[in-house]
Amino acid sequence: MREALDRRAARRWLAWPAAAVGLFGLGSIAALNLSLTDRPQEAFFLSMALAGYAGAATTFLVTRILAAQRLALRDPLTGLPNRDLLDDRIAQALARSRRSNEPFALLVVDLDGFKGVNDIRGHEVGNKVLRATSRRLESVVRETDTVARVGGDEFVVLSLGTSEDEEAAALAGRIRHALRRSYRVDGGVVELDASIGWALFPEDGVSPEELLARADNQMYATKRDTSDESVITRAPLDGGVVRDLEYALEQGEIVVHYQPIVELPSGVVRTAEALVRRVRGDTLVGPADFVPHVERTPLVRKLTLAVAGDALRCLGEWEAQGHELGVAINVPYRMIDDGELVAGLERLLRKSEIAPERLTLEVVPSGPGAGSELDATVIAHLKELGVRLSLDDLGRASSVAAIRTLPLHQVKIDAMFLHEAGRGGRADAIVRSLVELAHGLGLETVAEGVESKLAWEAALALGCDHAQGFYLGHPMPAGKLADWLTGTWPVVAVAS
Repeated sequence: MREALDRRAARRWLAWPAAAVGLFGLGSIAALNLSLTDRPQEAFFLSMALAGYAGAATTFLVTRILAAQRLALRDPLTGLPNRDLLDDRIAQALARSRRSNEPFALLVVDLDGFKGVNDIRGHEVGNKVLRATSRRLESVVRETDTVARVGGDEFVVLSLGTSEDEEAAALAGRIRHALRRSYRVDGGVVELDASIGWALFPEDGVSPEELLARADNQMYATKRDTSDESVITRAPLDGGVVRDLEYALEQGEIVVHYQPIVELPSGVVRTAEALVRRVRGDTLVGPADFVPHVERTPLVRKLTLAVAGDALRCLGEWEAQGHELGVAINVPYRMIDDGELVAGLERLLRKSEIAPERLTLEVVPSGPGAGSELDATVIAHLKELGVRLSLDDLGRASSVAAIRTLPLHQVKIDAMFLHEAGRGGRADAIVRSLVELAHGLGLETVAEGVESKLAWEAALALGCDHAQGFYLGHPMPAGKLADWLTGTWPVVAVAS
């Protein structure tokens, strides 16, 4: 299909030069006939005219040929080199490297969330975002490097002179940081992330095919959140769900419930997790129905700050009633180094006058970009702010990848292990190993999914520091939690 389009484009560009050449040929025949019929003067003037015409036609023809070549080697939307020109640049880099041992790297960049832009905002906005993306990519790399568009939302960077993984990782970080800045298009805001993989010549391959395959594999491993099955099966973004939640935020149809987290072995409630609900008539819609869609759009920032604002307000109310608790709010991994979110949290903390260490950001290591490198400047600001960081779902592949990138205080052991714990099988061994891993890193542990007395006793026996689950308390409105703390607890602790 692409080759057919290239041929049609070339025919369009060369039609006029071809016609000019044909006309010149006919004129030459006419001049020859005039010279043969004893009309040399007219033949002379016609030949001179044809000579001038030939010069102009030749210039025009060369210009058209060069333009046709450029058209065949450039992406028509962004003007970036296409796959054919990229292949030629890689071949040149390989030849140069074999002569002078000059290293280079190939980076594959795939946009996360771009399909949602087309689905929600339309293809015209999507095209503008792609053009803006190409400019951002070119602004990050050196003039000697090549940025090519090789697919709908896929780009490749040829970085000359890059010889170490650390250099490639630093470049990938700069690219990701550039692409994560908000795009302001047609009066709206678009936000994307990127999955990036790279390969080095000659360590990772000696042919273009090997290098691109290696970079592709690394990129897709990142996109799959390091093989987390929850992301592989994630449903496509639903624009209707996103618009509905935006309306709910505007109309105040969002509520927050709180689930207690207790200390082991004392049973003292130290904190509560804030869990958002969407009010629809007399029913409450749980986060599983809308968060997977919203977390891939800019609306997730507004939702997170709304939950944080409610949580900090409730902390003040509970304190006035004699309950000094902390609170945890969920933050998608890709938002934890979002400068606007951190600035918003700082404003909320200042306004509430709540001590920052009473707020825990519970990082959810699924969704776009989980486990990838973070913006060190924003993370440093977050640490200075003094809030605590907790990692959700420890035991899943994506959570293990995220441990190395986050300055954590706490980890939460995934509920699927606690559901089977207490029977002396593999689940017990896994929980014990995860607890030892966390404690070895100086981190607190929370056992999630404690829904029975057996799970409670297992969490205690296996060394967990805190527990959370339906056996201890269901998510409840803030006012009901205050009553529960006064009149119900510590019934479970005593009963156990």
